[in-house]
Amino acid sequence: MLKKSLMVSTLAVAGLLIGASASAQNVYVGGTVGQSKWNDDCKSVAKCDTNSTTYKLIGGYNFDKNFAFETTVFSLGKISASAPFGNAVGSAELKSAGIDFAGVVKHDFTEEFGGFAKLGLARTTSTAKGTLSNLGSISTDTTSTQPVAALGLTYKVSKDLALRGEFESRRIKLGSEKETVNTFSIGAQYSF
Repeated sequence: MLKKSLMVSTLAVAGLLIGASASAQNVYVGGTVGQSKWNDDCKSVAKCDTNSTTYKLIGGYNFDKNFAFETTVFSLGKISASAPFGNAVGSAELKSAGIDFAGVVKHDFTEEFGGFAKLGLARTTSTAKGTLSNLGSISTDTTSTQPVAALGLTYKVSKDLALRGEFESRRIKLGSEKETVNTFSIGAQYSF
């Protein structure tokens, strides 16, 4: 899924670059890395980790100074839990990755500082794997389309380069269960 998403995102960014070659500063690319916090219930488990490292690659197109469209390929990382079951130990891990498409509303506060809000849809594949010692393991995955929303700030280092920080909230689905994953990430974006 991630390879297919990366291919689609690369093609989308290439299309944006070709379509905007005549107009300066319309296309931007970037990347961020950060921390994801999964809203997972860890009651009755001996060990549980609901924080993970997240990253994403961004391709965007500015329609004007206030509106843009972004495509993002992302990984939300992996969470894990374990608990004793009689003489055995059970463990589980869950990871998610995907691609999203979002509209972006932007506002410049000063020449350097700007803010943005984005709202869109994410196509996410979530994979869970459970293992019980001496008995084996089982895994399942679910692909779903869920909403994504974000608020962020940018700081222009130069005409083409900006630092970027954002808070994102998205829903993921595994089987019939839905869960919220919040991320905070920082990175950079480069405008063409």
